[in-house]
Amino acid sequence: MAKSKYRAWPIGTNPIESTVRVGPAAIRPQPRIVPVFRGRGWLVGLQQAALRSDAYLVPLRWFLGIGWLRSAVEKLIDPAWYSGDALRDFLGNVTSGAVVFPAFETLLQTVVEPAAPLVSWLVVALQLACGTGILLGRSTNAALLTGIGMNLAFMMAGVPNPSAFYVLIQLVLFNSDAGAIIGFDGRASAPERSLLVAARAEHRSPNHKDRWWLGGLVGALLVMSSYAFAHGTDFTPGGSVKDPALVLGMVTGLGGLMCLISLMRPAATFEVNLTERLAKLEIRR
Repeated sequence: MAKSKYRAWPIGTNPIESTVRVGPAAIRPQPRIVPVFRGRGWLVGLQQAALRSDAYLVPLRWFLGIGWLRSAVEKLIDPAWYSGDALRDFLGNVTSGAVVFPAFETLLQTVVEPAAPLVSWLVVALQLACGTGILLGRSTNAALLTGIGMNLAFMMAGVPNPSAFYVLIQLVLFNSDAGAIIGFDGRASAPERSLLVAARAEHRSPNHKDRWWLGGLVGALLVMSSYAFAHGTDFTPGGSVKDPALVLGMVTGLGGLMCLISLMRPAATFEVNLTERLAKLEIRR
């Protein structure tokens, strides 16, 4: 009979302490079956990652990373992008009444358009860095924030499709710390984590500075949402989905609520390294 690749603790036994204290509350884990995986290191890591409830976000993260890399390569093979002509053509098409905010239109005309060649290379570099970071799970949250910033710029320029969907996807990945699953961020030492590096909630040390930054992001998104709604022109059911200002207002408003939920979560004050404990008990047996 073939030997099973993992063994489970029998019902009625408890491989971790009977009581874990979190502040004034005490948690008593219920007896349960806990798998102990056997096999190669990389395979065990994949099996442990698959147990995470948010492991289904990993393919979505890969899809997004590949999308940013595809967009960068598309520009690299376009000769008109090197000289800035492609960017100038884009700005000429969107600045004819489609820009959401008047101040942003002035910025495009006075700063971005004269420096089109430099901005073109900057966009390619940011898209390459963004795609690589998201795909590999390296400084994932920083890459996601960079992508969100570029998509918001496209939306303010009057091009909400498909940036609106990408903004929401990246906000979900940012608030769920999806880069810590099958990514380099998941291998970083827990005490050194910051808001720019993805980490599971129970592995993140409380960091008040990060909470201030997250609170600032909430405020910025909600202010942008209010300002965008104030610039909406077509509030009819059929026209609202085509109005760049209203789409921007809806997306940033939802994004602000997502980040607010993350901000309201209590900071983790303990970590139970179940894998290490099970390994020690396995050796004793």
